Amino acid sequence: MKPQRLDLCYHIIWQGRWHVGSGYQSAVADRLLRRLPNNAPFVPGSQIKGVLRHQCERLALALGLEVINPHAGIEEDEKNLIKHFTPLKKSDLMVDRLFGSRYQGECLFVTNAVPMSSEVERATSVQARTAIDRVTGTVMEQHLFTTELTEGDVNLQGKIRARHPAGVLTQDEDSFPYEYDLLIAALLSLDALGGDKSLGLGRCKVQIEPESLYWNDKRRSLDEVLQSFHNEPEEWGEMLKILREE
Repeated sequence: MKPQRLDLCYHIIWQGRWHVGSGYQSAVADRLLRRLPNNAPFVPGSQIKGVLRHQCERLALALGLEVINPHAGIEEDEKNLIKHFTPLKKSDLMVDRLFGSRYQGECLFVTNAVPMSSEVERATSVQARTAIDRVTGTVMEQHLFTTELTEGDVNLQGKIRARHPAGVLTQDEDSFPYEYDLLIAALLSLDALGGDKSLGLGRCKVQIEPESLYWNDKRRSLDEVLQSFHNEPEEWGEMLKILREE
């Protein structure tokens, strides 16, 4: 088996207003948008990567694969992290093999999603809603909480790079790695990003630029790389188990 490389360009197509917070506030809004030096709103690659990992975990569970919490919290989480602190070649965790682990480092890299246009003047608005007292969990009287939103007419673009040593990923001979199948399926299934998704903000769809998808420096089509998802979920899990044991 050879080292594996995956490169692609993705587009976020917004379907409404959205907010990705900067952690700052002003006299205008309690929560300001995250902006580039040219003042254009954007989504940090670290945030997209976190959402993408969560989506990969959801799909892996649906396929009958094992998933653990990557963050130490309760005692059970700590035991699982210690149990799976192993080279990626020997790991039983598909998501870890894809993203990397504490043992071996990162394998997946996501750039910031930035506006495709050079224009920086974007229409924004401020939405007010009732503030909640964090201590009592009740409404704060005579106090509104305001959030700066950007309109959904600006689409964003970013890139994903995956770099894996030989033997880490799961392949049927020299076929497209199943971990990369999971990554692309998770990326295309994202339907919301940013804050206040429960209020209907941040609705979007993600597209992969067809001519940007390269596996081991050779261009591939989406239909070609996602062929394995035609299998039934239980077949997928069993197939991966057999391939890992070979």
